[in-house]
Amino acid sequence: MINSTNLLTMKTQKINQPAISNPISGQTSEQSSVQHNSGLLGAYLNNMAMINAPVVQKSAKVEKTENSVPVNYHNNLRSMFKNNEAKILAIIPRTFNAKDTNGNDYIDGNEQHGTFLNAIDRLDEVKAEGFNTFHVLPINPPGKMKAMGTAGSVYAPKDLLALDPNLIDPNDPRSDMEQFKAFIDECHKRNIKVMVDLPSCASYDMFLEHPEWMAMESDGLAKTPQGWNDIRMFQPWEDEGKRTLNPKLLELHKQFVDMCIDLGVDGIRADVGRAKPVEFWDVLIPYSHMRDPEFGWLAETYTYEDASPQANMPYDRPEDSLRAGFDMIYGQYHIFHEWPDAKTFMNYVKEQLDLSYNLPKGKSIIGSFATHDDISPMSHGGADYCNMTMGLQATLPMLNPYIVDGYQSGDNYIYKYENQHNPVTQTDNHEMTVHRGRLDIFNLSRKPGGDEPEIGKFMTEAFKMRDKYLDVITKGTFIELDKSKDKNDQIIAYARHLNGKTLLVVANKNINRSVAANIKVPTMKAGQELKNLLPSYGKESILQAKDNMLSVELGPARVHVFEIDTPNIEKYTNKIYKQNI
Repeated sequence: MINSTNLLTMKTQKINQPAISNPISGQTSEQSSVQHNSGLLGAYLNNMAMINAPVVQKSAKVEKTENSVPVNYHNNLRSMFKNNEAKILAIIPRTFNAKDTNGNDYIDGNEQHGTFLNAIDRLDEVKAEGFNTFHVLPINPPGKMKAMGTAGSVYAPKDLLALDPNLIDPNDPRSDMEQFKAFIDECHKRNIKVMVDLPSCASYDMFLEHPEWMAMESDGLAKTPQGWNDIRMFQPWEDEGKRTLNPKLLELHKQFVDMCIDLGVDGIRADVGRAKPVEFWDVLIPYSHMRDPEFGWLAETYTYEDASPQANMPYDRPEDSLRAGFDMIYGQYHIFHEWPDAKTFMNYVKEQLDLSYNLPKGKSIIGSFATHDDISPMSHGGADYCNMTMGLQATLPMLNPYIVDGYQSGDNYIYKYENQHNPVTQTDNHEMTVHRGRLDIFNLSRKPGGDEPEIGKFMTEAFKMRDKYLDVITKGTFIELDKSKDKNDQIIAYARHLNGKTLLVVANKNINRSVAANIKVPTMKAGQELKNLLPSYGKESILQAKDNMLSVELGPARVHVFEIDTPNIEKYTNKIYKQNI
């Protein structure tokens, strides 16, 4: 964790940084710094006796739009994460509401790509689907030098303190920031939280403009993540040996946080959380909480494996991110299709619950079975697979459901491209010329698609079921159920229980064939009604309640959730697990 002596040293050193323009006011940090020693930050600084804290630029107040958010709105995103109440939709604004007016399956220069303002048109739809939180992928202007794709990667920002001009409606008189704020306000009117992405790296353009922020290899060349020609890595250290942070880079990120909070953003998703050390987050996250105690933080961090382009930094341990102040991290459910059997799945769930007792209370994960970096779930088993994983996602503990836009329509993320074989338009990322099968972060040419609307209907009903039984799902115990006859271990079976109420969840992991099993359900009575709380789909299952047992033959990729009358189930099993909440 953070070395307090080094942090004190850092605070006594005034940041010697070139003035950075404020994207909202146009002022430089030197011009406006004198104005910002009041409120929470001022109280904090005034209490730091004998410490000459670095001046922190706060972005100027954004003028409210005509349709500003009601005065009674308040941010509670951190609490939602802690209580596993967030239902998150990940979007790329420039494709979110793109208009394919000529029907050629991509958005060309003569058609309308997505903007902050036309995204408002889909907010009622998003609310009706059951979502209450957006993860908005990076909103900054992409770099143009060495750019990948026709538009440049959203993860190669040219300026962290500006907005992508592609997201601005040129026909609207409001400024860039005012248009984004209008989108945020409309989200808040519908009680939808807005979480924006903080890219972990910089574009080549930013590298040339601000070398003082950048990491260098021992040979003097810029540090570049493997396989990513368009980005360069930040240098979080001033002196890594002494564990002192790069004050100029820290200041930049504080300004990004200030910009977000001034606009009304509710939280941040940190791309590749391990690209910066724990000490960096130990400063930045508390800084945000001085301004907004409910400002939420999600870290993209997965496992102990070398998953980061910055391979020499051992900060990919989930517990380190959560101890550093992040409220939530990514779970590994995105590799569910790689797990061979139910045991692997169940062990992972139990490991997360056990981990929660070695962490501050209320730490959680997002339960995404696909992120924008993953191939569409449609490729792993079509609509039935999507439905099955959604049913699991809606009932698992220590989890906030997370969906990538397009999932709800069965989008394979495979579309036509204009001049897709032209070297200028190729993404050439990890040997994928057009980021095939993934939510496209490089081009304007993708739009929401898919021809499986029933997935969205199933998802919405799963969300409704989750809301109805929210206490059981978020606070109840997780009970592993024994089974027999399932020789290939494809049946997932567990119960969720709280205050005498029990939900029974059974699923067939096999996407190709029906699987039979006898599931031991303590205190279940023969003939008990089994009313599926989720919509039916695919091949029908055969289920029979017996004394202390449920006999099943589940159709391929089928999931069922039942409320069963077993108020004393916990007395007759020792396989009970609970999140530290």
